[in-house]
Amino acid sequence: MTTTVVDNHQNPTENNPDKGGDTSGVTRLVDTGKGMFDGNFLLSLVLALVVWAILRTPEGWQTFLGEADREVLQIAFELRVNQTVKGTGPILFLNLDESVWQSDETDGPALAYAPRKVVADMLEAAYGIPGFPRPKVVVADIDLFWRTPEEAEEQRIDDILTRWGNDPGAPLLVMQREVVDGDGHRDQPARARGSGREAIMANAPAGNLVWSVAQITGDEVVGARYMSHYLCIKTPAGIDVVAATPVYAIAARTAPDARSAVALVNRAMEEPRRHCRGERQETAFVLERTDRAPISFIQQESFINYSAHPGGDPVSEPTLVAADMFYIPAGFANAPMVSGLASSNGVVIIGSAASMARDRHMTPYGLMGGSMVIANMIRGLEEGGEIDRMYWLADASLLTIFVTLIVASFWYARIARDWIGPTSHLPFFARLIRLPIKLLTNPVIVKLLIGVGIFWISTFASYLLLDNGIWVSFAAPAYVAALNEAREDFEELMESLRNARSEAAS
Repeated sequence: MTTTVVDNHQNPTENNPDKGGDTSGVTRLVDTGKGMFDGNFLLSLVLALVVWAILRTPEGWQTFLGEADREVLQIAFELRVNQTVKGTGPILFLNLDESVWQSDETDGPALAYAPRKVVADMLEAAYGIPGFPRPKVVVADIDLFWRTPEEAEEQRIDDILTRWGNDPGAPLLVMQREVVDGDGHRDQPARARGSGREAIMANAPAGNLVWSVAQITGDEVVGARYMSHYLCIKTPAGIDVVAATPVYAIAARTAPDARSAVALVNRAMEEPRRHCRGERQETAFVLERTDRAPISFIQQESFINYSAHPGGDPVSEPTLVAADMFYIPAGFANAPMVSGLASSNGVVIIGSAASMARDRHMTPYGLMGGSMVIANMIRGLEEGGEIDRMYWLADASLLTIFVTLIVASFWYARIARDWIGPTSHLPFFARLIRLPIKLLTNPVIVKLLIGVGIFWISTFASYLLLDNGIWVSFAAPAYVAALNEAREDFEELMESLRNARSEAAS
């Protein structure tokens, strides 16, 4: 790198436009002799691409490098508050509120000890009235496979399930179930607890009783950020697969009956089953829908596509303002109400947002009951499908463009700084006028402006693309590139300062 410094021994007016001298031979503070696209540009690009490649991996995304990009995605979700969700039917939430809970001192899983009399009443209400409009799918976000000491009410639930399974016109009943042991990936398959109600489900002539899971995971910022589309499970017959609750719900929305919806899900689970058994590496599958476009899933997990705000009080009044979400306290639920509110391809979720249910999760919108998270999972998949990173080649190309713009910004900041030159000899007001331009050419400020700019560009790009199942985030990679350019700027400035002092000393 060649460097030229100001000759401190020249005539004060020579080559000084402010003193009336000739400007044709002005020698500025630093002239590196390099163009915009030099070795440092390649270094900035390589550093940005390395960070980008790390963040493309699930492990890298969870590290501190992904913190800024996770924040980008969270803000993008928050910007979607009050956004209307198209193409989805009503969701009716029958809530076991605080008034129906007897005690929070239980040794079972969350929601397993929900008061069985109230649960039975809500199952009766969700079952509907034969011969009248009914929901398409009912999600029991309560582990009915865990039997409580309330034997009389448990027997009543058995009777309801038996009647349900014998009624071809009844909605699809999706019963949440706790799984243990593994996390549901191929190398760590989960296991479902045994239950006597498996016989009721297996012997249902209508084929409208299924069990499922709604496994959600997160990170240190948002606890409910990702959802699993299916889990690999261990059974007495070997390795099998179980679909997630939202997959059943969106298949049943438009299917002619519950049996058809189950057939659609079973067909979609054929490839994941092969994956779980080690017969294929790919995790992708396609869910066909009746009278709707199919939904393609690439990964076993994806982001939860939150589409609405839970309201001002997410504990006692969780609502979805983005579409037709009806929140009914347990004491007011009845069959005619369910038929009226959820008859148009509706989904009924029986769950609880009460604190005693111990089923609340941190989301981009604050604390939200697990049943409300499931509602968002259903809506998000219906509207945009699986949220996934932009295709890697397009992602890398956009990042290259951003890095080029960052390098160009620093380059022109250097030119502007060189054009301004020293201002110490100028009058006070002249220095004051030039101060904003000098600040905007300062490498520290340029770096900060670029970092903030890329952050919000990524945020709004993700906000616009979320409905298409795509998100982009260049916050960390772009900041690394800006940091490297700022480093080069500082090195040049420090070298100029050292040379100037050497000249002054000589």
